[in-house]
Amino acid sequence: MSKNWFKAVFNAGLLSVVFALMVVAGTSRLGVQDIPELPMADGSGDTPEMLIDLLPTATGQAQMKLSSLRGKVVMLDMFWSQCPHCEEHAPHIVEIYNQYRQRGFTVLGLATDPKDDKASPGRVKAFMAKAKITYPVGYVTNEIVAYYSNPRDHGVPQMVLFGADGKMALREIGWNETISKKVKEAIEAQLGKVPTVKPGSKASAKPNHNKTKHG
Repeated sequence: MSKNWFKAVFNAGLLSVVFALMVVAGTSRLGVQDIPELPMADGSGDTPEMLIDLLPTATGQAQMKLSSLRGKVVMLDMFWSQCPHCEEHAPHIVEIYNQYRQRGFTVLGLATDPKDDKASPGRVKAFMAKAKITYPVGYVTNEIVAYYSNPRDHGVPQMVLFGADGKMALREIGWNETISKKVKEAIEAQLGKVPTVKPGSKASAKPNHNKTKHG
């Protein structure tokens, strides 16, 4: 194996240790009885609002509220710009995004690169360019990891899929044909639950006040 490969594996392992320390407080939220949710737009519910610092893009948007994604079928895709597995994985996520985005599916990429490292933006942008990523990409936060990442395995790439109701529907780590099939099937299933409303209809103008109850 090359030195670069060994370094990547070592760094990925180090990152996993950091993730493990970050998620201790949130581990209890990842059980079957309490499926993690995206924050509510009105601030209600048990999930706090989370702000994501975005990589500069043509839109000029500097931050994104995670609650702004509620109501869509959305995937949080956590990656490290120096991870070979993430480089192999990213083009597949781009392909899936392009396949389903017209139906209301979106992706938020979350780089685990240290935000305070001056070299990070350049590395993440290079990663985005290589994979031809057009969806928003920001930096992962402690809160994201605590609420949504796998408490027993903090490796990357790690994908977390949410339905339009805001509840987590799938979480997978790594990438292969089996995972690809599971991800696509889960996206199809969640998109199938979204009611189809014709533009201009009365229903399209009504705000959605449905709230998810905790069991």
